[in-house]
Amino acid sequence: MAAVYSGISLKLKSKTTSWEDKLKLAHFAWVSHQCFLPNKEQVLLDWARQSLVAFYKKKLELTEDVVERLWAYIDNILHSRKLQNLFKNGKTINLQISLIINERIAEFSLSGSQRNISAVLSSCRGILSTPALAVIYTAKQELLVALLSQLCWSACRQPEGAVAVPLLEVIHLALGHYLLIQQQQANPRRVFGEVTGHLLQPCLILRHLLSGGTWTQSGQGQVPQVLSREVRSKLEAVLRGGVFQLDMLSSYTEELLGQQQRDTKIGTPKSLLTPLDTVVTRLLDAGHCELHLHATVVATSVAVLYRLFLDSYLKEGNQFLCFHALPRLFGCLRISHLQEEPGKTMSTPDWTTELLVVEQLLSSVASSNIYNVATDRIRHGEAQFHFYRGVAELLINHPQAPVPAWFRCLKILISLNHLILEPDLDDLLSSSWIDVEVTEFRTKKAQEVLIHTLFQTYAKLRQVPQLFEELLGVICRPAAEALRQPVLAAGPSAALCTCLLELPPSQVLDMWSLVLDKFQSLILPCLQSDVDMALKSLSLSSLLHCVMFNMPSLDSSTPLPVIRRAQCMMERVLGELVKPLLALLLDTPGPESELWLQKVSDSALLLSYTWAQVDAMLSLNCGQYCSVAGTQLEISSCPSLLPGVETRLWKKVEKFTAQSRSLGRYCLEQLYLQRMRRTLMQTSSQSEQVLQTLRCDAAYILGSGRGSLSLRMTASWDGQVGTVSAPTYPAAHWHLLVSNLPILIPYLCLDDVRYLARVLLRTLPTNQAQGPSADEEPFITLERVSTSLLHSPLFPEMQSLHSAFLMCVATRCSSILCSGSQSGPGPLSQQLPWLFEKDHTVMAHWESRFAKVGPEGVEPRGEIAQNFLSLLKSDFPIRLEDEQLGDLLGLLNIISALHLDSLLPSHHLHYFLLLLTMAVSTQGRSCSSLALQFLTTCYQLLGCLQRGRNARCVFRVMYVSDIFEIVLTSLLPASGGLFLEVDDPSWLQFLQVVGSFLEQLMQMLIQSRLSLVLNFGKITTFLSRCKLHTEAAFSEQLGNQSPLGSQLLLVCLTKLCQVLGPLVKDRRQPQEAPASLPELLQQAMLQMATGLQPCLVPGTRGHCLPSALLSAVATLLEVDLSHHRLGWIAQGTDRVVPTNAALYQSVYSRLLLELPALARDTPSFQAALQFLTLFFSAPALHPSEGTVFASMLQAVRTVLADPAIPALAAQDIEPHLGALFTQMLEAGTMEDFGLVVRSVLQGLDIRHVWMADLQAVLSAVGLLKLLLSCPLSGEKASLLWRACPQIVSALTLQSREACQERPVVLTVVEPVLDVLALLLRQGEEAISNPHHVNLAFSILLTVPLDHLRPPEYGRVFLGLHNVLFSILQCHPKVVLKAIPSFLNSFNRLVFSVMHEGRQKDKGCADDLPVVLECARLVERMYSHIAVRSEEFTTSSPFLVAQYVSEAQKVTLYPAVKDLLQEGIYLILDLCIEPDVQFLRASLQPGARDVFKELHNDYLRYHKAKNEGEKRYTA
Repeated sequence: MAAVYSGISLKLKSKTTSWEDKLKLAHFAWVSHQCFLPNKEQVLLDWARQSLVAFYKKKLELTEDVVERLWAYIDNILHSRKLQNLFKNGKTINLQISLIINERIAEFSLSGSQRNISAVLSSCRGILSTPALAVIYTAKQELLVALLSQLCWSACRQPEGAVAVPLLEVIHLALGHYLLIQQQQANPRRVFGEVTGHLLQPCLILRHLLSGGTWTQSGQGQVPQVLSREVRSKLEAVLRGGVFQLDMLSSYTEELLGQQQRDTKIGTPKSLLTPLDTVVTRLLDAGHCELHLHATVVATSVAVLYRLFLDSYLKEGNQFLCFHALPRLFGCLRISHLQEEPGKTMSTPDWTTELLVVEQLLSSVASSNIYNVATDRIRHGEAQFHFYRGVAELLINHPQAPVPAWFRCLKILISLNHLILEPDLDDLLSSSWIDVEVTEFRTKKAQEVLIHTLFQTYAKLRQVPQLFEELLGVICRPAAEALRQPVLAAGPSAALCTCLLELPPSQVLDMWSLVLDKFQSLILPCLQSDVDMALKSLSLSSLLHCVMFNMPSLDSSTPLPVIRRAQCMMERVLGELVKPLLALLLDTPGPESELWLQKVSDSALLLSYTWAQVDAMLSLNCGQYCSVAGTQLEISSCPSLLPGVETRLWKKVEKFTAQSRSLGRYCLEQLYLQRMRRTLMQTSSQSEQVLQTLRCDAAYILGSGRGSLSLRMTASWDGQVGTVSAPTYPAAHWHLLVSNLPILIPYLCLDDVRYLARVLLRTLPTNQAQGPSADEEPFITLERVSTSLLHSPLFPEMQSLHSAFLMCVATRCSSILCSGSQSGPGPLSQQLPWLFEKDHTVMAHWESRFAKVGPEGVEPRGEIAQNFLSLLKSDFPIRLEDEQLGDLLGLLNIISALHLDSLLPSHHLHYFLLLLTMAVSTQGRSCSSLALQFLTTCYQLLGCLQRGRNARCVFRVMYVSDIFEIVLTSLLPASGGLFLEVDDPSWLQFLQVVGSFLEQLMQMLIQSRLSLVLNFGKITTFLSRCKLHTEAAFSEQLGNQSPLGSQLLLVCLTKLCQVLGPLVKDRRQPQEAPASLPELLQQAMLQMATGLQPCLVPGTRGHCLPSALLSAVATLLEVDLSHHRLGWIAQGTDRVVPTNAALYQSVYSRLLLELPALARDTPSFQAALQFLTLFFSAPALHPSEGTVFASMLQAVRTVLADPAIPALAAQDIEPHLGALFTQMLEAGTMEDFGLVVRSVLQGLDIRHVWMADLQAVLSAVGLLKLLLSCPLSGEKASLLWRACPQIVSALTLQSREACQERPVVLTVVEPVLDVLALLLRQGEEAISNPHHVNLAFSILLTVPLDHLRPPEYGRVFLGLHNVLFSILQCHPKVVLKAIPSFLNSFNRLVFSVMHEGRQKDKGCADDLPVVLECARLVERMYSHIAVRSEEFTTSSPFLVAQYVSEAQKVTLYPAVKDLLQEGIYLILDLCIEPDVQFLRASLQPGARDVFKELHNDYLRYHKAKNEGEKRYTA
């Protein structure tokens, strides 16, 4: 019997027992089963509690360590499983510790002392998380309120992250308990008093801190985002349930609307008359909050409180009440008192905070439809209007252009009622547009939205000319013009252009006339020598340019009065504006008026260019328009650019525009370009004089900005003519040139074209171009314009520019190569002459030399190759450093953007030799990752070149074998300097690129029949010599052979065998030596086998076989088998063991073990499966023990069951597994096939799910999918379909079990759905029992579609749809007998799409593409149901009723709704009139309205369209 310990209680209370012993004894008493005390748990907890109470009441002296251990002791008991089990068994414990905990948290809140606070918080968490203990707080509401208040105040002190997490967790638990009590409280006054008296301030401060991410930012704590969000949500729930209860509505009504408007039916607490005033008073009370934080908290709390007020009380009829709460809360903001205190100022951060709140308040008003203009005016004496006018005056009188929210607030006020801002319209235009400088991107966007809303509002009111008149008045009033920004930057210009396109032509002409009148009345009379007036004239010219350019196009259908008025306006612009401005330029003032001269010329030339462009457009589009310029083109030595303007004036204009890079010079270029267009359109045959004029115009346009393009620092341009200035002129000029190159290029001389090519190369970014970020404006820059030209399909069509650019790039590459020369330019020009070519004459040079017969024994075609090889074998004269490699890589990126496959022969050969030189120039350096990237890029471009149409021109100067030798001679030493693993991705990519290039060369050799035996013989001899050389060199230097060099040689031998094998097998060899090529193939195979032996020794490197080795051994086996099959045919035998049988068997054994690991790399896995397929097809190689089929089947099952293989990789390897499996089943016996079927059935056994062996299930499902994808016939197909009932039943059980798990085991459900759909499609004629098809419906009805992430939802939905579609298409007889099951399954899909496609409060726009794809599938299913009208005619009304009943519950996204409606329209086509009447009578009222709207849309859009189409149907 266990010993009984007694006297523990006495020892714990004894003063003689040390506290160390007491704590040990208490711990032992709690954990020991041998200690028996009556009510032991209560005794121990009471002892610990009483000890702490005595200590805190100064009746007992304890050390800090003992106090800490006492709290830890209580905490351990509260969190122990033993105590939880006691509570489950009905045990009750009276724990009177709430007061101590509250006092400790209050102490922590006030002093910040963290003594014992972690243990206190943990104990509190243990109490609140246990319902049996939480009653000590929930039974006394005051204790819980005090606890919650102190917890929130403690959190408001912003403690460190170590305490913040447990503190917020306790707050979360306490809030949950208080919300339950709050909902059960019957006395609203008590709840309101508790919240406003104790909780309002700390809750609002804590919510503000959580919203600002105080503890979630890096370095300040690790509070999870989910916890922060949930605490914030519960805080708002507490405020709403305490301050804005429904029972308090009458009190708010009495306070805000007065006694006469209070609803007398609802009783009101008489002692609580001003709840909102109480809330505002508590909100404005600084209390314990720091002053710098208080203002921010008040501001953010105002928006929260108003939102909660609307959530509680906003309903039809309460809009005016909801408005009256707004001024009271708005008065809490500091900006509301600025009108009363004129001298008071606020900082920009303070303005930003408060304006964001104002924006939220106004947005709530707009989105809640609180403001109705007519109701406010008729019933309420424009009370709301006057408030919004006051807000507008406040915003206008205190403009805050740097703050985006300021623009957004004004935008909302305009949307509410344009009259709110109309009295201050001029000040609004001035402070938000004309007289403000906005630089920050987000602020520009806000300004653009405001201006766009302004124009759209006045466009709807048909009052844009009045708005435009105000705008002109603001521009023309006295101001410091030099400080103003351009009137029409990108944002305002886009808003104005959009508005102009929607206006009728008469209003646009009114605006046109207004500008002209302002010019004549205010600007022209005072323009002489007045710089301010010159600046105003430029602003008005920009506006007039925008109006004229963006007015609706006039054509022959335009009313004649409008055309005549437009023609009159054009004559006025030319005669009353353009010519007077140009005339002013004749009397040039003194040098002190240079700014005046520039601005007047800018204005005159802008209007001249605008007039010429619009005149040309109207002449082309409108036959009734008579141009002032006439129809005959004026041809003279220097023709006029505008009608009636003398030539001498243009000479003078050109003279002073050449002195500055300004808008005038850009517009003059546009005028010359417009003259070129008119010349080309109006002259059918081009005389020498016309050609000379065109050449002069093109030369002027190009030469005008020649100096500006050489500047290093240029600004980006927003594309607006009015913003062209000295910094933006280079981008504007380059954009003008590039945009009009097809017009300019034919008339430019060769030097000008080369200049353009040099500028293009200089302005291209050499690194990979990156698009603008979300916060970056997509303006026009030199780099972006050049990049667009480089990638334009028109670039190669401009042959002269394309050729010049190719030469520029080649020259730049050559100069970098020559800069790395070790021997000077003299010897280099003799050895590598193509580096010094200034035009593409290298082709003609070498062809002329090779046309001559060389001396005996020397063939001229090998001269280039010999130069290369001699340089490589001695010491290559070019050594490139990393900086030079980086420069060349940038140029190679540019070259890769060119169309290398369509170069002319001379360009092709030049670039081939240049790229080959760059590739071999890394031979003498230690290769880095940059060098490897450089080599990969070089050989990629060489491969691209050799896929071109002129690839054979290279073989006129070099043999394929020589190129082969040059490449390997340079690469083998370079590979020795690389410190990479054999399976490094960059190295494997390099091997693939080099192998592809060499294979292209050899394939072209075969296609061209260019000395096959000679070239292949030299290649084979070189590879054998190279093998011996590398073995000797590396055994001497490194002690063993370089694995990278060996891999490179194996890749070359592999490509050689892949090319020679089919050629030898083809038996159509050249007549020169029919027996030579098989001998060469045999030599290559022997070298491959020798090279593979050391690489395939098991365990040599501890890695899986690299893809290059696998590809080599697979190629060797393929060629070996092909070679021996030819031998078998010749010898009449059927079984000869291949030469390298031991090698193949070794690889086979190793692959069976490594196959799952190889599956993660698709190229390696593909090569491995290719080898296994070949190995399986050669019975002579099969080992004597065991069967190859069973071994391979087991390996395939292992791959399918491997959870480490990513989903994307599994999809990639599936086709390759299918090819292997097809070969296995074709060659296998019935016994082998039976083994596969048994494996599938065993894997689908339900026991695997119960044993949590999901991999066995997944392996069986994958195996079944492979089996169904293979072509089967005869006995094998019969055996499979005999097992089909068992398979379908097993899949049903697997799906049911997986769906019962929580969360659902999607890794099983998704493949089961896929394979079931495939099984139903394949078994269209083989599955005879309808019951087996009906089993699929049970799967469709059990798979859940809720609580899934969007990608998972899309995959599961697609799987369900495919199964349902397979039943409908392939088993129509089953559908006919099981229509209810089919419709139930389909309706699940429809309802699911409606649920996922609804418009949610917190947005799901990112999930919308997945839902849209699912909605398309539903629409397609509707269409297939509609085709089978015989089966579904009687069910069509029920389908419509189900759709309508569900549609009334949700608000769908428009795109989702459109797709679903298109489908249901097809079902309505099946409904006859009695069905429609039945639906109208039987549907519920809400659904009936939805159906009425649906049916009206059906008649209006769908049926009318179909009837229209039927008229044209035979």
